[in-house]
Amino acid sequence: MQKLGIVILNYLNYKDTIECVNSILNMGYPVEGIVIVDNHSENDSFKILKNEYRKYDNIIVVKANKNYGFAKGNNIGIRIVRQTFHADFVFVVNNDTVFVNKDYFEKLLSCYSPGIGVIGSAICLNENQIQQEIRFDISLKANLYMWVIYYLKRRKKDVWRFLVPTVKKGNIINILNGCALLLTPDFFQFYTGFYDKTFLYEEEPILYLMCKKHSLQQKYVKDTFIYHKEDQSSEMSFQNNPDVINSYTGKSHKYVIWWILKDKLYERLKWRSN
Repeated sequence: MQKLGIVILNYLNYKDTIECVNSILNMGYPVEGIVIVDNHSENDSFKILKNEYRKYDNIIVVKANKNYGFAKGNNIGIRIVRQTFHADFVFVVNNDTVFVNKDYFEKLLSCYSPGIGVIGSAICLNENQIQQEIRFDISLKANLYMWVIYYLKRRKKDVWRFLVPTVKKGNIINILNGCALLLTPDFFQFYTGFYDKTFLYEEEPILYLMCKKHSLQQKYVKDTFIYHKEDQSSEMSFQNNPDVINSYTGKSHKYVIWWILKDKLYERLKWRSN
């Protein structure tokens, strides 16, 4: 049987984390283990979560020694769940999510085949809105343009409003939503976790490019979903302030550009070698 481990990152928002974990337990799926990483919350999150799950042998609660953000924080949990519970598949999920489909994991795992690196599902934001794959322009020009926008916004320069992007349909790709991702054994042949230079945002396009480098597919499972309350921890942390979001996104976006440049160089080298 496929060994599945789960990683949940908590920051401040322990109530949602408890609801998320309990919804997993209520599914009855034989998970090898769950690792909750408290990202150095400045409240009693770690103590409360540690006490909540003290009687569970397959649930580990750890506290990071600083707030590492999304990628590094989740990587702590990924390392622990693979080493301690020997998980072949690792499901990384936001703490402000609730599992509503009892066969959610069965459906994701049944879609795995060799060559697939990451599997994701639809995301339910409310009763009337199902969020599918993210549409992303993978071209270097578009991403340089976006980085300039983020830069000008951080500098409070309104000139960004007059910049008009050029979008070509051939550059648009579908990428999986980062709030619920199943990392497969194929992914772990090449990587130990997420690219850890980002703090918040832009992890999805980088993950796509990580997979592309090793010809790994990303699989979208459309006939199941997870409920996502969306941005609860960031609301508690910085009230979803658009200036803060822009700052974090802009700082992370330069790494998207870096990965696009690496991809272009890698493709050129492959072309020359052939």
